Amino acid sequence: MSKEADATIVSSNSFGCIHVLEPNSQHTHTAILLHGRGSTGEEFSEELFDTKLSGSITLADKLPGWRWVFPSSRELWSTAFEEEMPAWFEAHSLTDITARQDLQPAGIRESVRYLEGILNEEVQRLGGKAEKVVLGGVSQGGAIGLWTLLCPSNAERRLGAFIGASTWLPFATNIDAFLGKDAVSSRDDGKAETDSNEGDAFVADMMTQTKSSLAHRGPFLFTPVFLGHGIDDAYVDIELGQQARHVLTQIGLTVEWKEYSGAEQEGHWLKAPEEVDDIARFLSTHVANL
Repeated sequence: MSKEADATIVSSNSFGCIHVLEPNSQHTHTAILLHGRGSTGEEFSEELFDTKLSGSITLADKLPGWRWVFPSSRELWSTAFEEEMPAWFEAHSLTDITARQDLQPAGIRESVRYLEGILNEEVQRLGGKAEKVVLGGVSQGGAIGLWTLLCPSNAERRLGAFIGASTWLPFATNIDAFLGKDAVSSRDDGKAETDSNEGDAFVADMMTQTKSSLAHRGPFLFTPVFLGHGIDDAYVDIELGQQARHVLTQIGLTVEWKEYSGAEQEGHWLKAPEEVDDIARFLSTHVANL
């Protein structure tokens, strides 16, 4: 991709810059992809397009009509590292996702609201055709992407797809209890957590509209999902990815799940070329012809 196609847009709020790579041909689709903790949109873009498909081409080469949008998170104080660092929300521990979950809702809420704004802008750029817009991310970016998918401002529209790599779903158990197939019966038999549980209250507040949409199989449920995860991921255990897949499937979303071994960054990155090939195939199959 040529340097002339790169653009950096300064955010109008406390979030970081939005890095954009314009299409090499007529604009047909947009992918909004979110970086992990400690990175930025521009860094993620560079790393992603350095990770090649078979044949040593990039996703941008494979999909020349696509606009690639890489937002950047805020700088947040990390209680784990005791310093300011880019993060979509505070994650005190990844080995124990329940550790200090009370620190997570504010960041998740603000980031979802911010991403919804970017998502709406890109949908409008494509004439209101949400099915031509893909949302996704890696690690913590994938986590906030999943939350944005599950908290749509308009549950009556379907996105083209969601793609996540080495990621997890914060408050997965609470979401499963609130939105999953067994949610109603669980509450009736008294086994579910009560509203005194802060996680339940947070999920209920964010996903009430989503729940009402599930009753009539709202269009957002037809957004195809791809989740890839390293079996040797040293930072986000594969069981967390499997939990995310389970919750999404319980809600009614169709998830393509792939496992890999031997990726860079101790398994916490896209496995080249296999995972990148799978993502390109997934996007070509589910989105490129819409």
